[in-house]
Amino acid sequence: MHGAAQRVDDCEKKLEFLRQRWLYREQELITVIQEETECTEKKKESGYRSPTWSILRALQKMNKAKRHEGNAVMSAPPFFQSVGRGDLKFW
Repeated sequence: MHGAAQRVDDCEKKLEFLRQRWLYREQELITVIQEETECTEKKKESGYRSPTWSILRALQKMNKAKRHEGNAVMSAPPFFQSVGRGDLKFW
């Protein structure tokens, strides 16, 4: 499998991982999203701006990165094999 088909397959696997992780844990998911939103707002207020996915993709290719660390769960780039922030693993 190559190109677009591989990316679609990768995204489907990540979505399934997220679905399984949060299934029957609705309140915990709500709490995580609220905390992530607060963290993102504090960063924005201090002037921080997240790099665009285009920039992240270019850096990923240059460095052959497989893991991304730092974005909020709602804006995590789906094209990394593993994504998280601190102790919270998104996938």
